[in-house]
Parts: sequence; C-alpha cells; structure tokens
Amino acid sequence: MFGAPRSLKVVRGSRGPRHRPVRWPFLLAVAMLAVAAIVASAPPGSGATVYSTRDAALRREVGRLMTDPSVTASTAHVGVVVADASTRTPVYVRYANTPLAPASTQKTFTAAAAMYTLGSGYRWRTDVYAPSAPVGGVVSGRLYLKGAGDPTLLERDLTALASALRSKGVTRVTGDVVADASAFDEVRYSPYWSTSYASSYYAAQVSALTLAPDTDYDAGTVIVSASPGTSTTSAPRLTVTPASAASHVRVVNRARTSATGSMTTIAVTRASGTNTLTVTGQVPLGHSAARKWVTVDDPALMTARALRTRLVAAGIRVDGTAVRGTTPAGQSLLARHTSMTLGQLLVPFLKLSNNGHAEAITKTLGSRYGRPGNWADGTKALRDYAARVGIPVAGLRFVDGSGLARANRLTPSQLATLLDKVQRTSWWPTFRAALPVAGTDPVRWTGGTLAGRMRGTAAAGNLRAKNGSLTGVTSLAGYVTGADGRRYVFVMISNYSGISPRPVEDRLGVLLARWRMTNR
Repeated sequence: MFGAPRSLKVVRGSRGPRHRPVRWPFLLAVAMLAVAAIVASAPPGSGATVYSTRDAALRREVGRLMTDPSVTASTAHVGVVVADASTRTPVYVRYANTPLAPASTQKTFTAAAAMYTLGSGYRWRTDVYAPSAPVGGVVSGRLYLKGAGDPTLLERDLTALASALRSKGVTRVTGDVVADASAFDEVRYSPYWSTSYASSYYAAQVSALTLAPDTDYDAGTVIVSASPGTSTTSAPRLTVTPASAASHVRVVNRARTSATGSMTTIAVTRASGTNTLTVTGQVPLGHSAARKWVTVDDPALMTARALRTRLVAAGIRVDGTAVRGTTPAGQSLLARHTSMTLGQLLVPFLKLSNNGHAEAITKTLGSRYGRPGNWADGTKALRDYAARVGIPVAGLRFVDGSGLARANRLTPSQLATLLDKVQRTSWWPTFRAALPVAGTDPVRWTGGTLAGRMRGTAAAGNLRAKNGSLTGVTSLAGYVTGADGRRYVFVMISNYSGISPRPVEDRLGVLLARWRMTNR
C-alpha cells in the first residue's frame, strides 16, 4: 500500500476540455520534466510516489532527519514510512519495499494474526486426566497433565489443580504424573536462533506444557535468587522460583559474598542439554538478593514435577514419579485450568516484548493445520493471514513469531499496511492498549519497553509503538498523534553496522507528535 506509485487525477477547467491542435513534442517534454521532478523530489527508494502538497513542509522535516550519518552510512539500510492514519495518504517514504530484519516489531504481525484467527477471547486449557474416576479416593494408574500451549501457567495454578483433586476426595495416585506436551512438536528451540541464547530468558524452549516463575509470564525459565552470606568467607544463599521446580534443576554455587558496597555481579548459566545451573559472580554483604532468570531444558517435565510436588503438599500420595508421555484416548477429565484470554495476554506480550508468548501463539496457530504446533505451520499461518487481509507478501519471510531470528524479513510498507488495517478492526482498542507507550515511567504496564524513551517530549504518553532490537537491527513501528489531532502511522526499520540509527527513531516520533498542519 505505502510506497507504491499512485495514479494522477486529471482536473478539467470549469468550461470543459478545450479543443485545439496538440503540439505533441512540446507536451511530451513537459510531461517528462514533470515526472522527473516528482521522482527527483521523492525520498530515495520510494519510486514515483505522489504526495499531497499539504505535507510538503513535514516531508522536508522528516527528510532532514534522514540525512543523519547513521541513516545515510553505506553500511546502513534504513526503510521508513510515514502516512496519515485516516486517509492512508503517504507523507514520507524511504526504501519502503526493501525487505529488512524487523526484530521485535514483527510481534505486531503475530499479535494481529492471532487476534484475527483465534479471537480476543481465546483461552488455553491445561487438563488433568486419569484412566477413570477415582474410586475410594484412589486414582488407579497414571495421572496425565496435558498442555495446549498456555504460556501463563503459574505454580499457583498447579496448586489449584491439586486442590481440585483433593476436593474430589483424591488421596492417592498409584502411577506416574505424565507430562503431555504433544499439542506442539518436540523442536523446542528454534534452529534459526543462535545457540549462544540458550541460557537467556528471552530464548526459552517452547513447549505445549510449560511453567512461568513470575507474572511477567516468562515461561520455561526459573529465577535463581542469590542472597549474601553472613560473611565474606561464606557462600551466597541460593533459592529457586518456582520452589516446586527445584527438583528439576541442579544448582552449582560458584558465587561469593563480597564486601559491603562492592558491585553485584551475579550471573547464572545453564549447560547445554542439561538442567545444571551454574551461579558465578558476587553479591555484597547487606545487599538484597540478586535475582537472575535462566532457561530450563524440557519445561514440560519440569511442570509435571512441579504438579507432583503440589499434589503431595495437598495431602495426595503419589506412588510414581514425573515422566514424559501422551494421554491415551478415553481418559477421564478430573480437573482443568483455563488461561487468561488472548486479548489480556497482549499486554505482557507486547508491552514487555515477550518472545515466549510470540512463539506459543505461533505454534498454536500452526496447530490449526491438523498437526502438532510447529514453526513451519505457525509461520505459514502468519503469512496466510497477511495475504488474506490484503497485505502484499513479496519479500516477506517469517521463520519464528518473535523476530528473534535474523532470517525474518519484512518491508516497512508491509508493516505500515498491517498497522493501517489493524486500526480498522473491531479489536483495535485491545491491540492499541497493549502497545508500549513512550516516556511513561514508572508505570511499567503502560510504558513497557518504551517507558524510558522520548521522556518529557510531545511524544510522551502519546506515541504507541512496538520497538525492536538486535545487534545491528533497530526498529520502531506504531501510531502517534500530532499537535493538531492528526494521527500518523509510522515505521522505521534499520539494519546497520556502526552507529545505531535509534536516536533518529525517537526524533521522528517527537517531530510527528509536535507537528501542526498549517494548510489543511
């Protein structure tokens, strides 16, 4: 939509067209000069986009921003679209049809596809099954914990499931607690992600059955807390959250307690293919506990182990252990937990740019093709959504749902078109409310990842957008309202080496927020 050439409208005089001999060579020369003037005045890479004359001053100001050396450097590829959000009229276009790595701005596509396909009220279910209803308080055989992809399951939800079983009179399970994650495939770590991310909370394994340690819903991770020892000769005290997942990990304490006033340098890493967590660094005397998030291997098994712990705590004897498996057909449903709605999940998903939420949503979308949810089907669903709502897909490439993979590609025009279409849907208010808002610290659930940017400017509390960041990638895409009430859709994606163009993103947002049309 944005950046494509548009046709010119011929306006006739009040007396109608005049009939006089046509001097073709003269007219052809004039026409060629006119086209040349349009192309010459357009931003680079925009083709022969025709702009409204009323935007000439704003277009010049945006153009000046784009002369920044970080944008014009030979090692930088920067695409920009600014358009009137109501009329779709382009204000400024620069390399709008160039496929670029979008980083986390891709999450807007994932969120929109999910809202369109699943609906705002969609919920994930986590079920507890047994071969038959308990007899005399005894579940004979295995207890199955079957996940469907809920990225928000907490320890307290497992406690509630255990309580539900106890309230039905269950006092004993004679078999194992089985972790059933078969709703998704077993490729839990994307082959497109760097192996260096494996311990990092933002690259947790994606499983249909998983557990979050916090209300940011960082599923597939645990929090290791290191409190200072009683002296510099004693090691820090370590705890794991959720507590019931402690049986899933082995913590190696190589950290030390340092002198009062020294730096806190605690770090936690996980050895590849294991659940051995090594804690290094230091925490000073008198300091509060240092908390670090780290991923786990096999989140489904961790969740089943956690449920077993909660069952025992509820007074239910479990003869077996926790194992992986699949729920056989014909089992009896004993308890169910349902997640928050998709519409509610958009807030932590977009505000905090949660990669795990993006991938759980993507695999959930993929499961609608009749196979266990996987990245190939899930990203196909994202592309199919784009085509279905009229977004050109040339150059578009998705290999995950979060934008963490460097192989993803989006054009600024595709992203701007998505943002334009979303604001014309019934679920637009939910989507808009979930976007980070510039400069709104300390209200974390409002500002999100933009809380610290554009503070004290016209964009603060006004600009709503999704930002993205990888090494060599920065992006910002969303909406902002000018000083005269005119709303803009804007996108800026930069793939670069050297100086980051991110400050130019902020200057663009502020410029649009304070702009007032003088010739409307």
